[in-house]
Amino acid sequence: MIMDANTIKDELKKVGISINDIYDLVNTKESYPLAIPVLLDLLQKGIEDVKIKEGIIRALAVKEAIGKASPILIEEYHKIAKDKMMLRWAIGNTIYVTITENDVDSILQIVQDDENGMSRQMFVLALGKVKSEKAEDILIKLLDDEELTPHALEALGRLKSKKAKSKIEILTKHPKSLIKKEAEKALKKIG
Repeated sequence: MIMDANTIKDELKKVGISINDIYDLVNTKESYPLAIPVLLDLLQKGIEDVKIKEGIIRALAVKEAIGKASPILIEEYHKIAKDKMMLRWAIGNTIYVTITENDVDSILQIVQDDENGMSRQMFVLALGKVKSEKAEDILIKLLDDEELTPHALEALGRLKSKKAKSKIEILTKHPKSLIKKEAEKALKKIG
């Protein structure tokens, strides 16, 4: 089966959802729980068109996909070439919405691999939404990775990480204003 915009429209129509374009789902305020299994199935069947694939990934960034989408998205992340940075980043952005405690180990592998570059940013932020000592320890280490420092600071602030406090205090004197600002915000949240 060739995966194109019409295939997606036809598959969604079978569950009573009418769209002109996958981005209709991305941009709607309506919930669409019946679309989630269809979108996950289509993603697993393999879509060559990057714009359509990104639309499906972004359409899965809804609470109805929590506990369903992350394992499939993480699998997809590993299949996508490392030079497709924005598509991989979009997966992290969706994981930020769909993360559960069960996803932590898979995400830790992604964020610790430097070769994944800036596509790791939203995965790092997502770790701040889950209570995990392992994740907290990795986030503290990621404070040394300038590509991820602001994201790690935000995640640690959200976790109210007492363990990271002394390292964050040092970052309030960082020469980069973004890092300094995020360190100050994180410290306020930690208290």
